[in-house]
Amino acid sequence: MSESPVPSPSPFGSPTQAALRPVQMVSAMVGMGALMLSAVRIIVEPAAPMPSALAIAIVLVALVGSALLIRRIGYSVPALPHGLPRENAEATSLRFFTSTTILRTALAEAPVLVAFAVSFAFTPHSWLTLLIALPGGLALFWIHAWPSPRTAAAVEEGLEADGAESYLSEALGFR
Repeated sequence: MSESPVPSPSPFGSPTQAALRPVQMVSAMVGMGALMLSAVRIIVEPAAPMPSALAIAIVLVALVGSALLIRRIGYSVPALPHGLPRENAEATSLRFFTSTTILRTALAEAPVLVAFAVSFAFTPHSWLTLLIALPGGLALFWIHAWPSPRTAAAVEEGLEADGAESYLSEALGFR
């Protein structure tokens, strides 16, 4: 009498969570860089004179530029070919979703990095530029970079542009 082996439980929970959780963890780790960098900058030099108008303008342009780049290239994926087996379609879709999520995360974090550089490059040296970039960068992160049904649907739209099924939402557990 042979017994079938009992599958070991996934450290990520259900199979759908096993696909989604690593993407969420990578996205959060990359996104946390902006917060940590800002905290260190504020701790190192607690004095905060009013930044120059040019410094503020550069940070605002970085925020708008990041938002535009996220919309323009952050969801851009090639369409899946017709006739792709479900397993291959799922794996390819997950790979594209992961790579575009990391790209969107980096683009959402970019204004904070610009603000960090600007806080040293322009006189008076002020970390207040980070207080402009952080809320905008966090909003971009939450809206565009955090893996959600909305971001999955946006990537899925590109993957299914030629009519092939991607199964992305199902693989991530959103459907």
